[in-house]
Amino acid sequence: MSAEKDLFLSFLRAGGKRVTAERLAVFDEIFSRHGHPDADGIYRSLLARAVPIGRATVYRNLELLVDCGLVRKYRLGRRRFLYEHIHPGQQHDHLVCRDCGQVTEFVSPGIRALQREICRAHGFVPDDHTLQISGLCDVCAGRPPAARPADGEAAHAS
Repeated sequence: MSAEKDLFLSFLRAGGKRVTAERLAVFDEIFSRHGHPDADGIYRSLLARAVPIGRATVYRNLELLVDCGLVRKYRLGRRRFLYEHIHPGQQHDHLVCRDCGQVTEFVSPGIRALQREICRAHGFVPDDHTLQISGLCDVCAGRPPAARPADGEAAHAS
């Protein structure tokens, strides 16, 4: 069993919550992926694997994983949230296309150094950070505005 799963089980038990097959299925689904799925994508994937689960159960259990500190929830556009599992010690930031929804992870030693400098200058001890740059990916930037997809709609393979 993974350290993350042990942490999730301890979190559930400490909070007086039951360890259910549905909770473990949502955990396994999000930790089996590399990427930034939305709740509906996780729900559809579980249904495709014949896991009997409701959409509301997926949403509730994703929020439990966020509360536990194992998953981050990111806003994409105005109406959509993406989820990402967290591995301790792994830090990266995101470029998010506001038209097609493509999410690109990047690591920048320069940004990390600047964050340390800013924190040191202000006597601040950081424990986390989030940086998301929104804009247009190369594909969407090359399209005329009328040909661009609606917010979060898939436009091209990533």
